[in-house]
Amino acid sequence: MDLGFGNTNQSVGNAAANTLLRATQAQEAAIASEISKYDALLESNDSELEKLRERRLAQMKAAQSQKAKWLEAGHGVYSDLSSGGGGQQHDIAKAFFEAAKKSNRMVVHFHRPTTRQCDVFHAALEQLAPRHPETRFVKINVEGCDDVREGGSGVGAKYLVEKLGIVVMPTLLIVKDRKAHHQVRGFDELGGKDDFTVNELAYVLGGHEALTRKDEEDVEPAFISGGERGVNGVNSLRMMFGGRNGVRRGGYDDFDDDEYYDSDDC
Repeated sequence: MDLGFGNTNQSVGNAAANTLLRATQAQEAAIASEISKYDALLESNDSELEKLRERRLAQMKAAQSQKAKWLEAGHGVYSDLSSGGGGQQHDIAKAFFEAAKKSNRMVVHFHRPTTRQCDVFHAALEQLAPRHPETRFVKINVEGCDDVREGGSGVGAKYLVEKLGIVVMPTLLIVKDRKAHHQVRGFDELGGKDDFTVNELAYVLGGHEALTRKDEEDVEPAFISGGERGVNGVNSLRMMFGGRNGVRRGGYDDFDDDEYYDSDDC
């Protein structure tokens, strides 16, 4: 078949035509496969349709049961670990360890009421908590964490701050399987600005496996794809993730509640 490329480039033209033909055939095969699935469903007898319905129903029941367990463990709301029942102060470290035992994934906001930037995270996490019941969202007030007297506001907080290396307000600590997995310190991974959207924060947290992104959250923010710079003059999100698709694992000390209970701080 003469494609008009001339004798010299005829082989190139043939190769291009063959590539286009293979791509078209692959697309047609994919469409035919999808159509066959619908045909098989239409041709299914009552017994097969009933089995399909039962499998789907079992999946829905399992998902509902799992969600109920999450809600019972405190998921679905953005809660304060700094206060016990009735707003009374209690042992913050003990509350932290107990929460970590019950949840495979947890986002802990270490904040201070006098730091305005913390309010930005407060507002975003309030929205993410009910949207992502698979993750528990909590906050710990570190104001007065040096007050470690009996009944003081800093009981347990000082231990957590020192043990986990919390040095920036605000900090989001990501806990996975009872391990301190990653820290999002300030807004550096969010383009170095406080005007990020809730979906953009979800994208960052999802990149560190703190939650399972929803479709509307799985869009790469402009401050990543556009190469915007963080407060240190580098694209901090790319640096933390190790590239667009990579996720840095570990990186922070594991915590040990037994060590805390054996220390002089409890």
